[in-house]
Amino acid sequence: MDDKILMGFDFGTNGVKAVAYSVKQEKVVMSAYKSYPVVTPYKNQAEHIPKEWWNAFVWCIGKLLAENTFQKDQVSALCVSSHTPTLTPIGEDGEPLMNGMIWADGRAVSESLELRRDYGEEIALVNPAFIRPYHIISKLFWLKKHKKDIYDRAVMFLDCSNYITYRLTSRFTIDRSMATNYHFYNIFEKKWDSGLAEKLQIDLECFPEVCDCNEVIGCITEEAAQELGLPKHILVAAGASDTAMAALSAGIFNTNQMAYSCGTGSSVVMLRECTERETYKTDDRLITIGYADKDYMMNIGVMSNTGGAFKWMKEAVCDMETLCAVTLHKDVFTVMSDYVTEAPIGANGIVFLPYLAGELSPIYNPNARGVFFGLSGTSTKKEMLRAVMEGTCYAVRQNVDIVLDAQEMKPDAVEGIVATGGPCKSSAWMQMLSDILGIPVTIQENTEGAAIGDVVVAGCAAGIFSNLKEGAEKMKTIGRTYLPDPENQRQYEINYKTYCELQKCLLPCFDSHMLRQKSRGTYQLEEETYEDCVHR
Repeated sequence: MDDKILMGFDFGTNGVKAVAYSVKQEKVVMSAYKSYPVVTPYKNQAEHIPKEWWNAFVWCIGKLLAENTFQKDQVSALCVSSHTPTLTPIGEDGEPLMNGMIWADGRAVSESLELRRDYGEEIALVNPAFIRPYHIISKLFWLKKHKKDIYDRAVMFLDCSNYITYRLTSRFTIDRSMATNYHFYNIFEKKWDSGLAEKLQIDLECFPEVCDCNEVIGCITEEAAQELGLPKHILVAAGASDTAMAALSAGIFNTNQMAYSCGTGSSVVMLRECTERETYKTDDRLITIGYADKDYMMNIGVMSNTGGAFKWMKEAVCDMETLCAVTLHKDVFTVMSDYVTEAPIGANGIVFLPYLAGELSPIYNPNARGVFFGLSGTSTKKEMLRAVMEGTCYAVRQNVDIVLDAQEMKPDAVEGIVATGGPCKSSAWMQMLSDILGIPVTIQENTEGAAIGDVVVAGCAAGIFSNLKEGAEKMKTIGRTYLPDPENQRQYEINYKTYCELQKCLLPCFDSHMLRQKSRGTYQLEEETYEDCVHR
């Protein structure tokens, strides 16, 4: 048969990952990556320049086509996913009125608190996700208060991927997984809630049409086709959030499965059915957003430092290990991982809190900092390395416990965890994770992540896959499974209890310590403290 090519584009915080998938060869035949900057005009603010999104997209298209691994006429459909929520006001001419306020932007702290105070109960009936500064509704209220001229001139508010699909098709659309980040979207009725929007004085005419993620929103326009060097017949799917696409690529389709994505930071994800308000449950300590399947939400525990903590150890104390790795022609992280196995379980009593850049779930405190506890005069570097690795796993364990509580499940009811990301290359790390969780951990060998989810959705839009599950099963590449050792789990439980006690005891110390450092002029206290973020 003639080959068909599906394209996926995942816009992350620092750049876009693009893949071209051959239906006939059943593999990715070309990939590309293009970075773009995060703009930080003031403290606690983070923005993207929308034209940089488009420029990176155009560059990736050129890169995918340049190697001639396929013909441009073979491209059947494409799909775009992105980080979310990002507030991008669009003017009458279709151009952005300002940079996009990305998920990491924390300027809307007071607005999120006001929304929870004044409208929290009413909003929760429609969309139970705990309102945080990063949400669209908080950013909207900030924009209205501080940049009213831009707010009034905006004819549309878009997320990152919705801006790209608008440039491709001239249609303003948003899929349901991303719409859940807008608290006036009713997750049970699957539509904008006009009554709540009216109460919040939000004009729904300024928000995109809601679609299913695999819905065809059009073909690329003649103008876009000329700029991209592609034919006009290519179908464009509505797309979804990057987190939804990553879970889709891991093949998560029921409430007994869990996905674990790990890199610099990490996240654990489980699905929760959202068809009935009475049976839906989440937890304020979790991030809650929509899935590619509109009948499910995702309960997500997000951690700031996982692989990032191990990288810090490499840069701080592992110069000799780095030199050794070069000499042996090995990866330095492999050498470090091998050293971890030479230290005993529990790291001879050392416990590490991996809060090197603050922490998200469950404490949501940007002033939190890393802690070594239990050091003695006989402590070794190998034990410290093991403590760091164990500490990241304890953070995952704590978030898994919270997610399971929200799911009203016990660990033995979980079929398993599908893990993706750089730390998965360490067998010591993955075995440790399985032991600490008491749950089997299976490695997803495909490293393209959310971009593969985009390919699945594009394939559904093109009729190549009959549904999302068929496409995901087709694309899934499963590797080794690590089974928990009950004896190891019992030993890890000792330090895990200490980890939880330390976290509780040190929570008030993080903010007071930063205040004292600020008085010295050494640090800047972040505006969003733990007290701002927990449920009041």
